[in-house]
Amino acid sequence: MSKLFRNNKKKLKEIDESKNTNMFSKDFVENIDYIKNKLSKCCDVEYRPIKIINGLGINAYIFLINGMVDPTFVSENILKPLIKFEFEKDEVASIHEGVYNHLLTVGSVDIEKDLDSLVMKIISGGIGILIENESVAFSVEAIGWKERAVEETASETVIKGMKAGFVENIRTNTSLVRRMIKNPKLKIEKITKGRITNTEINIAYIEGVVLEDLLEEVRQRIERVDIDGIINLGMLQEMIDDSTFSLFSTSYTTERPDRACSCLLEGRVVVLMDNSPFVLIAPSVITQFIQSAEDYSTKYLTASFARILRVVALNINLLLPGLYVAIFSYHHEMIPNKLLKAVADAREKLPFPIFLEMFMLVFAFEILREAGVRLPRAVGQAVSIVGALVIGQAAVSAKLVSPPSIIVVALTAICSFTIPITEATNAYRLLTFIVLFAGGILGIPGIIAVSLIILVNISQLRSFGVPYLSPISPLSLSDWKDFIIRVPIQFMKKRPTQTAKSNKIRQRWWKGSDKK
Repeated sequence: MSKLFRNNKKKLKEIDESKNTNMFSKDFVENIDYIKNKLSKCCDVEYRPIKIINGLGINAYIFLINGMVDPTFVSENILKPLIKFEFEKDEVASIHEGVYNHLLTVGSVDIEKDLDSLVMKIISGGIGILIENESVAFSVEAIGWKERAVEETASETVIKGMKAGFVENIRTNTSLVRRMIKNPKLKIEKITKGRITNTEINIAYIEGVVLEDLLEEVRQRIERVDIDGIINLGMLQEMIDDSTFSLFSTSYTTERPDRACSCLLEGRVVVLMDNSPFVLIAPSVITQFIQSAEDYSTKYLTASFARILRVVALNINLLLPGLYVAIFSYHHEMIPNKLLKAVADAREKLPFPIFLEMFMLVFAFEILREAGVRLPRAVGQAVSIVGALVIGQAAVSAKLVSPPSIIVVALTAICSFTIPITEATNAYRLLTFIVLFAGGILGIPGIIAVSLIILVNISQLRSFGVPYLSPISPLSLSDWKDFIIRVPIQFMKKRPTQTAKSNKIRQRWWKGSDKK
């Protein structure tokens, strides 16, 4: 019933849209006035009348937006052919057919039967061409605005691996994906969202590998978005995520084409958005927090060691400040006497309790990190390093904080930089404060209670229908080959079970063996 209701709703929507279309009038001047009225008070819009087809002198009108089209392309491939070309009127069935087949032979040319559609093509960087006594018009793609070149990613740098990253142009991004996956089964669907911005969104997937239920779920969530404008991918990500109030994001972003293509081959869906150098990966699971794109460019032993380091660092980042406060506040019996005496001597005559001291240090570091991000790149790193050194040394000299506390905060900060996924880093930054408060108020029992609450919250999360804790729960031993320990590529013969349930096999032989 729900499927029938959606189909009927879609048909009614199409009928309503067809009623609201503005077809071309037989009056040439009326069509021009309509477009001028739509684009009025726009100083960057240029339009001019011309006489096309030498010998016939037929009236035509050209619309374009200055700065969004390539002027050389317009001059050489639009204006000159239209004005100078010669043929007899009876040689073609209609003028627009002759123009389409003989003149506009360069670039993407569409025949427009609706005025509003033509206006949309113009403001998207196309050229609108109206011809007298014709019931259709032409839109020619001639995008020529300046854009950032493909360059190395800033947030996901690797030593050994692909250096190219996504840019703000969606067509450039789709071409980067197609350069790596040269297969007609790679499908890219287009959706336009934003009542005012009309932002183009593309859904990329590999037909026959992706689950149809997953693909349909992604489509429906994006289709349900009803907003006047989508400025960046983060807005779309927040609107289609499963859990709005959880600290953990059920999808993640990347600006690496190789990572996006790897996810496509696993049966995941990649969402691209115009004007965004990042793409959205769905579904995502918690195990991807410790996986880096460089893991597959190095030997499996090195990659496995790096992942173990990330797991250890992730737990240190989450638990160390809270455990430090809890142990030295409530559980002195757990500390060796020499260590307890050393810390007690360092904290002698300090004005603040250990909980307040640790909170101030962690909070001060977050301020320095945020300042380093917002400042210009040439200055930001210097301010972060110098600020941490100067403030830390001055605080110790003034006997406001103890050296052991400085060491704990510094180690926590370093460990936070090992997490390769931005969404995970942001979540654990907030959870560190929660664990710190729990340790300062209730000690180790408080940390255990908060840890259980976090675990319960994660266990009930689902990412587009996929359990967030997979392959831990539900248990899938075949997926553990690419979890904390990465086995050699030759042994990873199957795709993840949660995202590819029908087409599971990705390779059938290795090292030249004929065995299946």
